[in-house]
Formats: sequence, structure tokens, C-alpha cells
Amino acid sequence: MREPYVREDTKRLVQVFLSHPQTPGPGIFEVTANNAGKLFCTCPGYSGRNVCKHTKFVQAKIDSNNGSYPLVISDRATSEDALKAKESNEAFRHFVIKFGKIEVH
Repeated sequence: MREPYVREDTKRLVQVFLSHPQTPGPGIFEVTANNAGKLFCTCPGYSGRNVCKHTKFVQAKIDSNNGSYPLVISDRATSEDALKAKESNEAFRHFVIKFGKIEVH
């Protein structure tokens, strides 16, 4: 069975970050990756430089894990939750937000 074609610009959530409690302002940031492996972040630092501490953190974990990101999922997630997450990038995003480990950085 052939894999369905996925657009190059499609992004999938990789990690959610909360800013350190001593950092001013709203601080929930999402790092996503496109099919080519390019990382993107919603933090203000990324928008000006196309790199930030969040994407560097994710890239370092990818590099130390043979090219894949070790997403930590709560044991509260059921197999049905995991199957539903495969339906779309948005379903996967909701799954990661609900059951994924959130890093404080």
C-alpha cells in the first residue's frame, strides 16, 4: 500500500514549551516540524532569526536519538487516543497537548 502524498509545507507538532516562570509575558510555545525535518517555533525569538532555544533543544534531542524525537506521552493516553491522533496533524497536535510532556524552558 502506498503512503498518501503529504505536502512539503505540512507541519506536525513536536514539542510544547512553557517559558520559565521568571520570564515576562505569555509563554506557551509550539515547535513543529515539516516533512523535510525543518523545525519552526511560535516564540518571538524564532520569528526574527529562524532559530531559538526551543528549536535548538528539539534538534539536540533529535541528533542524540538517531534522527527521531523521543516524545514522552502520559500513561493516561489510551490506544484509542493514539489511533485517533494518527487521523490528521491537528488530531496529533491535540494528542500531544493533552498527553505529551511539556518542557519548561
